[in-house]
Amino acid sequence: MTAVVVGASSGLGRALAGELARRGQPLLLVASDARDIEAIGADLRIRHDAVVRCLALDLAREADPGARMTAALEALPPVTSVLLAVGLSRGDDDFGLDASRIGELLAINLHAPLAIVHALLPRLRETRGVVVLFSSIAAVRGRGRNVVYAAAKRGIESMYESLRHRHAGAELRVQLYRLGFLATNLTHGMRLPMPAVEPVDVARVVADRLQRGSARWYLPRRFALVAAIVRLLPWGLFRRMRA
Repeated sequence: MTAVVVGASSGLGRALAGELARRGQPLLLVASDARDIEAIGADLRIRHDAVVRCLALDLAREADPGARMTAALEALPPVTSVLLAVGLSRGDDDFGLDASRIGELLAINLHAPLAIVHALLPRLRETRGVVVLFSSIAAVRGRGRNVVYAAAKRGIESMYESLRHRHAGAELRVQLYRLGFLATNLTHGMRLPMPAVEPVDVARVVADRLQRGSARWYLPRRFALVAAIVRLLPWGLFRRMRA
């Protein structure tokens, strides 16, 4: 049965692709750069003797990413899991962006996941599959930084709730991970208030839980406490936060 990994060329998506290939899962890998994703696919085929198909897709500009993925899946076994490890943030996302950059952030972080899930839902229902979504600690409480990114990730949380409500039976499972700081190129060189976790460690946990039911988790788990504190902070203290 096939797993679709969106955002598979770097960070968590790449780690998920590697972990699932190691476990013998047929894969459809999706990323924006054809050379990057084909190189990753070739490496996984050699190292793990994995069945891997690659699809180059620019989520910021593709009007109907779900249709492209549906066509790519025709040559693969039925799809049982879709892991949407997509995300784009900007350092200047502080009410200083023009409309095109706002659109890019929304397209990658919210529109593409929505469109992909809508397109693949019939296949996932047939296999009683799982949709895996990724939110962020940034979505816990809106601040003057990561404005569009956080709004989009909060939209992902609403999407999780809607999917779970619509498919309350056993025909579809929905899993959401609220991620803390990951050791990726987005956090490289940043002064973080807490240590970053390696994407391969997160990928291992996600893969272990794919057969579980619908649920929402924090990774690393310590960020559940951080989120609770942030939510409960009085406004006078919260507005002073700069990190």
